[in-house]
Amino acid sequence: MARGTIVPTLLVFLLAVCCATSVVHGKEWTVGDNKGWSFGVSGWENGKRIQSGDVLVFKYNPSMHNVVQVGEADYNSCTVSGPSRAYTSGNDHIQLARGGKAFFLCSVPGHCQKGMKIAVTA
Repeated sequence: MARGTIVPTLLVFLLAVCCATSVVHGKEWTVGDNKGWSFGVSGWENGKRIQSGDVLVFKYNPSMHNVVQVGEADYNSCTVSGPSRAYTSGNDHIQLARGGKAFFLCSVPGHCQKGMKIAVTA
């Protein structure tokens, strides 16, 4: 009789693992909504309930823009001088893995100053 319960128990376990995995991936947010990652996107994040585990999707023309995750000082000054991570695919998916603030900007000269930057608290 114990053998008869192994298969159902295994199926329940696998189902639980699959469900837990899907919970880890939060909501996807397309930065800038229909405009995408573009000039004037700064402030797009205001009023949104972005949480740890959510994914920011940056859509843009990679021959014209990029996305760089920077520290707060670089965000405030529109520079990339400290530790950073650059994304250049034009369809970047960045998962917010832990609570706190995350800062993103376009490092093409002049673009950050034209509002291509966001600060997210997850």
